[in-house]
Amino acid sequence: MANLNDGLEQKIQWVVDLEQIKILMAKYCHGIDQKDEKTFMSIWSDDADYLLPRGEGHGTDGIRALVRKVWREVPQCHHHITNPVIDIQGETATAATDVIYFRLTADGIRVLLSGTYAFEFVKGEDRWQIRSLKFASFVADSPVFA
Repeated sequence: MANLNDGLEQKIQWVVDLEQIKILMAKYCHGIDQKDEKTFMSIWSDDADYLLPRGEGHGTDGIRALVRKVWREVPQCHHHITNPVIDIQGETATAATDVIYFRLTADGIRVLLSGTYAFEFVKGEDRWQIRSLKFASFVADSPVFA
C-alpha cells in the first residue's frame, strides 16, 4: 500500500499499478472463460508458471498447452475473482484472491468450485504481467444445478 508520507506522484503510480494488476486478473477470467487465447496469453511473462490441480504450465508454451487442455476437458466455465489483497513492492507484486468457479465438464457434470488464487506479478518495460498463478481449492468439488 502507498505510504501516507509518499509524494503525490508515488501515490498516483501506486493507484495506476493497482488498477493494471486488477485488469490482469479480469483478463485472466475473461480469457479462460471465453476461450480467447490471444487475451489469455497476453497476460503472462515469458517465464511464468501456471499451477493448477489439472496440471502445470511453465513458460509461454507450457501455459498455452495447459489452457488448451483445460478448454478440452472443461468446455464451459465462468470464473469470479473476489476479495483481492494486492501487495505492490516496486517492480513486483503479489495478490491473494478468492475464486468461485462454475464449470461444465466434458462428460456433462456441472460443478461449483471455490478456492484461492496466489498471484505473483512482474512489471516489464511497459506493463504488468503475471509471473505465477497457483490455484488451491477450499473444498472438494461440489455438484450444483441438480
